[in-house]
Amino acid sequence: MGSKSKSRYKAKWIMADRTENNSCFISFEPGLMNVMIDSNKILCIKLFPSVNDNFGNHSSNSESSGTGWAISSNGYIVTNSHVINNAKSIKVKGIKGDFQKTFNARLVVEDKNSDLAIIKIEDANFTSLGTIPYTISTRAADVGSPVFVLGYPLRATMGDEVKLTNGIISSKSGYQGDITSYQVSAPVQPGNSGAPLFDDKGNVIAVINAKHVGAENASYSVKASYLVNLIDMISPSPPRLQTVNILTGKPLTEQVRILRNFVYIIEVSN
Repeated sequence: MGSKSKSRYKAKWIMADRTENNSCFISFEPGLMNVMIDSNKILCIKLFPSVNDNFGNHSSNSESSGTGWAISSNGYIVTNSHVINNAKSIKVKGIKGDFQKTFNARLVVEDKNSDLAIIKIEDANFTSLGTIPYTISTRAADVGSPVFVLGYPLRATMGDEVKLTNGIISSKSGYQGDITSYQVSAPVQPGNSGAPLFDDKGNVIAVINAKHVGAENASYSVKASYLVNLIDMISPSPPRLQTVNILTGKPLTEQVRILRNFVYIIEVSN
């Protein structure tokens, strides 16, 4: 980020084709980021942090939260890179449905360009996340395919129970034609960052990371193929992913009953 003029900042903006645009200015309001690119104004809503958003001022040592989900029984969890960015500590809450216990975790690997991160629970009290009931699907989803999201939005007012929203794949590309993302109609809010996007068979097909504040129910999610590439980078050896999906054919209510034990609150201290 470069020079500052009053409340505006000159910045480099990565376009959908991965080229840099140096004619960009940004400014900030509570929960919002205004972007000016070549005289075009874009309004972006902040999906993270969720705790204390719009509830007064808070110090640089404040805690915030996003969403994460399990990919292996031994503690590997997916979330967004921006959720754990500059974190002094990372804690996981909601293991096996218990929101009274928290477990320490560390960053294992991240891809800031794709806004993905993988953390791992490393805590003396941790045993297992259990057998993962879903698979990760890298097959391209068709426009119109039904999808649903599980996450922990706006905890300050909505509480810690996992929240379900559903919709369809609206587009095979994301913001400004970004081919790494889907646009979906499932509503998301601050705190949903890092949430899994499931198809109707219970396969994870993407990871929620943004929404378009200027459009009705336009949310964005990073395609699972980019996540699988990141998982392969874990050393010395990546976790073995689940190959059997026990959710297929079950009604949505039953899928959610099973899945809520594998979708977690990620709490971050900055």
